[in-house]
Amino acid sequence: MKYAVIKIGGSILSNMSQSVIDDILLMKQKNYMPIVVHGGGPFINKQLSRMGVESHFIDGLRVTDDETLHQTTQALIGDVNPTIVSKLNKSGPNAIGLNGMDLNLFDVEPLDPKFGHVATCSNVNKKSLTSICLNAIPVIAPISIDRMSNQKYNINADSLAYKISSEMNADLFIISDIPGVMIKEKIQSELNIKEINKHINTSEIYGGMIPKVTGAIVAIKQGCKSVKIIPGNVENALMKSIESTMIGTTITT
Repeated sequence: MKYAVIKIGGSILSNMSQSVIDDILLMKQKNYMPIVVHGGGPFINKQLSRMGVESHFIDGLRVTDDETLHQTTQALIGDVNPTIVSKLNKSGPNAIGLNGMDLNLFDVEPLDPKFGHVATCSNVNKKSLTSICLNAIPVIAPISIDRMSNQKYNINADSLAYKISSEMNADLFIISDIPGVMIKEKIQSELNIKEINKHINTSEIYGGMIPKVTGAIVAIKQGCKSVKIIPGNVENALMKSIESTMIGTTITT
């Protein structure tokens, strides 16, 4: 058996195809142990708007004060996470909802205080996660706690997925609203680290794609087997990406 981390972006969660759920369940038949990591930006925005809390961003990261953290936690742990778990469990007891506070699943390292209560994942409790995977599909919300200070933190879901995939030596599947890495208006079916660095230097990879591919490079260097960026609006894109390189972009060494 090998591990597969499936990161589902907030934009896809807003209108997630049933085929994504079906594919995650089918992965076990393909000799994978799935680990789902989810974001939830649109749900957080909706929750903050409903409560009259204004959002502020620095370098693409949401500045998270006490109230923003409270509402973010409510959206991710109270809404998004159980919704995914419920969908996976419709055909049986397949999944369990988790976050970094459960079983000390992962440790955090706070970012610059200018971001507020935002952190990165510094360590994964592989023993606990391995045990969970033997019995269920973990669905992980990007909220955790600093056990020394007892302060909760919000974590960028992409960076959490990269760290977990590295620690578990997993294949990483990023389900997004983009079709893959585009170079000169053409989707690249495969890219290696050298090619990515070249395309960044020539500005052919730019904007929001840069942190995705540079994060993938770090993950691969630290133990992740491969990173696949695949379109969530294509039916059964997850299974298709396992069986072929003709959908999305596969990033390897």
